[in-house]
Amino acid sequence: MTRWEDCQTVGAKEALFGPSGSHDRPEARVMGMPNVLTMSGEDHACLRQGIDANLTMESVAGYVDGLARPIVLRYIDVILSKGSANLTSELFEPISVRTIATVIGLEEVDDDTLTRWFHSLNGGLQNVTNDPAIWAACDNARMEIDAVLRPIVERVTSNPDRTLISHVVHSGMPKGKARTFEEIMPTMRVILLGGLQEPGHGAANAAYGLLLDENQARAVAADPHGLAQRAFDEGLRWIAPIGVTPRLAAQEFELAGTTLPKGASVAIILASANRDEKRYIDPELFQLDRPRKQHVAFGYRPHFCSGIFLTRAIGKIALEEAFKSLKNLRLSTEREVQIKGWRFRGVMDLPALWDA
Repeated sequence: MTRWEDCQTVGAKEALFGPSGSHDRPEARVMGMPNVLTMSGEDHACLRQGIDANLTMESVAGYVDGLARPIVLRYIDVILSKGSANLTSELFEPISVRTIATVIGLEEVDDDTLTRWFHSLNGGLQNVTNDPAIWAACDNARMEIDAVLRPIVERVTSNPDRTLISHVVHSGMPKGKARTFEEIMPTMRVILLGGLQEPGHGAANAAYGLLLDENQARAVAADPHGLAQRAFDEGLRWIAPIGVTPRLAAQEFELAGTTLPKGASVAIILASANRDEKRYIDPELFQLDRPRKQHVAFGYRPHFCSGIFLTRAIGKIALEEAFKSLKNLRLSTEREVQIKGWRFRGVMDLPALWDA
């Protein structure tokens, strides 16, 4: 499904198009089953209580600036005197993994390991050629993740804290009950795969859109506090960090003149819906002053992304400080910008210059 209206129909009708829980899909090998993306009904709602506990708009507003801004400033300080960098790998990805890792409860895991984990899991999820080396890296990352998280889960099971892992273990459960390591790990892998990378890639996508137009880049540099959130949100629409999400037809259904049989696998192409020319004027352009309209980069309820408020806040702070601190920020012509991905999409190499 590529058009806005058709994607809305499939995404918003869970009774007709439910989550795909097939063990034949790569998600089963990469994340494990069942996970928050494959569950539905009361089991899904109960698990979401644990995931969402500290990710509400009110909760995020209370802690995000004190958490994220010092991290952003620290990584900017690392590259500031260099005058050039790949903003994705040297700034926005590290900001993302360090902030999200702290929320999850993985403060002791270094940036390189966290980045390798999500790239390896992502590789497995998109391994359409069934490359053995890609699967080996993915499987190795899974083993490492399990080895690191098992003692953490054991600790927070006995001594709950404010981390996301602790909330997933305890929240939504009857008094005196807790979810086991085996129960939460498929969902924790989903959170690690999406959460660690998407705020950073969303910021990189938005920064690229801004840097393609000197006037838009100057506008954000002149008023970073006022325009950074608008820029980040337009970046999410322009290059949706999650490009596609699967559904399964629960019954026969006719849509757009086509009969979809019961059990048919249906792909909602979020990246296409966000560029539907019937909904957006000049959808292929990044436009800072675009009239505000809902996009679907965060998916559809009840599987709407739990991290929407945290992701948007991290992206805003990252763009604010980058365009404030990196004077005369502009694209480098030394090499081409690299954009790739299907399931997960983004600017992987964003070569930039600034006046050091």
